[in-house]
Amino acid sequence: MEIKNFNKYKTKWHIESETIIKPGLELIQSALQKLGNPQDKHKVIHVAGTNGKGSTIAFLTALASEHGLSYGSFTSPSIIDVHDQIQINSMPVTEKEMDNAFALMQKRGISGMLTDFELLTVAAFLIFEKVELDVLFIEAGMGGRLDSTNVMKNSIAVIPSISIDHTNFLGDTIEKISWHKAGILKANSQLVIGSLLEPAKKIMYKEAEEKNATVIEYDKDFRVVKERYTYKEYSFANLNPQMIGEHQQSNMALAITSLLISGFDLVVSQVQVAVKNARLPGRMEKIRDNLYMDGAHNRASMDALVEALKERFPDKQIHFIVGILKDKEYSVMLRKLEEIGSSFEFVNFQHERALDAIVLYELCNNSSKVLKKDANEVDFNENSEDSITIVTGSFYFIAELKEKTGI
Repeated sequence: MEIKNFNKYKTKWHIESETIIKPGLELIQSALQKLGNPQDKHKVIHVAGTNGKGSTIAFLTALASEHGLSYGSFTSPSIIDVHDQIQINSMPVTEKEMDNAFALMQKRGISGMLTDFELLTVAAFLIFEKVELDVLFIEAGMGGRLDSTNVMKNSIAVIPSISIDHTNFLGDTIEKISWHKAGILKANSQLVIGSLLEPAKKIMYKEAEEKNATVIEYDKDFRVVKERYTYKEYSFANLNPQMIGEHQQSNMALAITSLLISGFDLVVSQVQVAVKNARLPGRMEKIRDNLYMDGAHNRASMDALVEALKERFPDKQIHFIVGILKDKEYSVMLRKLEEIGSSFEFVNFQHERALDAIVLYELCNNSSKVLKKDANEVDFNENSEDSITIVTGSFYFIAELKEKTGI
């Protein structure tokens, strides 16, 4: 899976890495040791889970920014290119910062040791090491326990949700997947969880017991009721996140809680501003009045998208523009969209795992459907006043549409 504009640094600095996914920590830990273990310099909030990771980090960065904290974030996938995956104070890293990281990796003999994502993870920690930061927000790439981000000695763990995804790597049951996610919890630390299914919750508490750690659970230990967040002695009222969907209340609360238990003081007025300003590219991202983009890419995130659209646009005709990866539950996802979709546009996009759009076209039960051979054929100006367009199915699809259409 190619990370856009990543290969130019590999070529420039003569560093080789594999494009495949290889879960496991031995090689990246060995590489980090050669580099002086930069991952252990800062306080870390580590976010894993199936859905809600990006939204939770969006709330974390907004809260940190509003309180004058300095922070770094490492997220996936890229929206424009590799630089936006590593950010300092919400600004993508520069070419110079990437060059410095790669120069050091080349000097220390990292070439040939790692996969692409492992190499990018190491680059992120090297870049963060050079800056005095109050906290890092690290998003797990896939799973958690064996994910290349799970290399810090200490961190606060956050898991917003768990559902079935990446079954070829993580297993085909909630219990197996939860075991992977729970692995980000460190000994004697704390785990903040959203509203998880009971089997997932049991795995979390079992992991915490084995590691002498504490679980802090949404709707049990902390909650949001009628725009008011409460946890122990903390209470913040009049919280109005603008990100669409009921699940964003939980993601907001997870972010607030993880900052509080990390030792940061939060001020009511600044929390109010932060949660209102929090935005996430590709998550019900408003492009203009009748056009939104949402990277829903599995069953659970598609369910959340459809429920959010029912709630927000009950009287609108909804036109879906769709591109999905072939290793997803695309037929289930399509059936969910058909519950509310008035018309469909299926588009081919350039990715090694992209599903041929004709498969979706032929599966679709809606008679109002069209097939587009590539992103250049998409026209965003076809809406009437009583309809909206939603682009969805994959972050990679959204990124390509943004690039090719210049939205």
